[in-house]
Amino acid sequence: MTADRTPEELVARLERDGVEHLWVVYTDYNGRTQGKSVPRPRFAGTAAKGITFAQANLGHSLVDHAPVDTGFAADSGDFFAVPDPDALNPYPLMADTARVICWMRAEGGDSWDGCPRTMLQRQVDAYAARGLGVQAAFEPEGYFFRFDEAGAASPLSDRNMFSIAALDQQAEVLHAISDTLEAMGVAIEQVAAEWAPGQFEVNLKHDVPMRAADNLVTTKDVVRAIARRHGLVATFMPKFSEAMGGCGLHVHLSLTDLDGASVSEGDGHPSGLSVLGQAFLAGILAHGRALVGVGSPTANSYKRLQPGSWAPAHAAYAVANRSSLVRIPGGRRRRVEFRSGDNLSNPYLFLAALLAAGLDGIERDLPLGAPAEGDLGMLDAAELARQGVVMLPRRANEALDAVEADPVVMASLGPVIGPEWLRVKRFELAEYETTVSAWERDAYLRG
Repeated sequence: MTADRTPEELVARLERDGVEHLWVVYTDYNGRTQGKSVPRPRFAGTAAKGITFAQANLGHSLVDHAPVDTGFAADSGDFFAVPDPDALNPYPLMADTARVICWMRAEGGDSWDGCPRTMLQRQVDAYAARGLGVQAAFEPEGYFFRFDEAGAASPLSDRNMFSIAALDQQAEVLHAISDTLEAMGVAIEQVAAEWAPGQFEVNLKHDVPMRAADNLVTTKDVVRAIARRHGLVATFMPKFSEAMGGCGLHVHLSLTDLDGASVSEGDGHPSGLSVLGQAFLAGILAHGRALVGVGSPTANSYKRLQPGSWAPAHAAYAVANRSSLVRIPGGRRRRVEFRSGDNLSNPYLFLAALLAAGLDGIERDLPLGAPAEGDLGMLDAAELARQGVVMLPRRANEALDAVEADPVVMASLGPVIGPEWLRVKRFELAEYETTVSAWERDAYLRG
């Protein structure tokens, strides 16, 4: 569905396409999509003014519990979800239906600091003011499971990583996902059966940051919906089982001029990046600990980020090396791949923080050292110290503290979202830490 720039054009497009139901969607601070379905007679009012949601929805954890000190209590009022005409897509899984991703606005339509998309747009505007653009692409990983009546999970595939046999076992679902996304205007590079049985990866095509984040939101919803239609559960949980591979959310970033031509590549530095690209990457590394917190904000995230696991545990960059926080792909593909994030993050906030860190590096003209060498998860402490490589946060509380202590990253989240996001994530972590697990009962009941 081609983007239409005004509310009137949006409504006209919906009518031309025979849409009867419009799903109005936004993401909460946890990155979950929420929304309502609007019938055709309400299209014009919805396009012009949006529809209301309680701000209190935003002060909840992933299990829908709210901390007592939330900034969004029952008396906090409403925000308006106002459709972005550039984020309108058909929804082929439902007859006569489209969906649109929204801005969160204050009453009257004014910009609101509580909107994650607004925080990302401010970073995009800051780059544009310097004559720069950014291209971004996400790579979400997940699992397809069947659950029996007893609640036991079994993966959709039982074959080896990247094998044609594993692809064959998952092809019906993966092809349905790719066909649906393409019909919705979400361009994908490829889908794959990943490392572990039942694991998959969707590689989204690079785009401007807002559309890249919108496309990730749409992709995750479509993956889950198609899985349901096949009697499956799709999960993007970072670490479903200690015996199975983790699921990450790699982010690829490259700098462009305002015409879209790359300005990331260069010669003469071991990274293969231009001077501008080097400063951009240096900024990301300088704020790496906080960025890990924004991109990996849960207790479960840090069960994935283990040394020697192919998920980064060290604050370093390397060329053609998947053990580092940032990888520069080999050959002529000189872009930045940030590897620690996962799908329990909010993609708009994650991208906003990454861009703010990169811009800080550019503005301060930060120098970039030599790339790290070797499989970092397998190196001893002496070798890591020799290369100047330090560990990333090892637990969620450490990562959240790093976010709060980083003024650049906190500013990218904004004065409304930043403090509330921290409150909710710390509250969620406190609930986790006081929950007694089956492992603890097995280990300590008769101890």
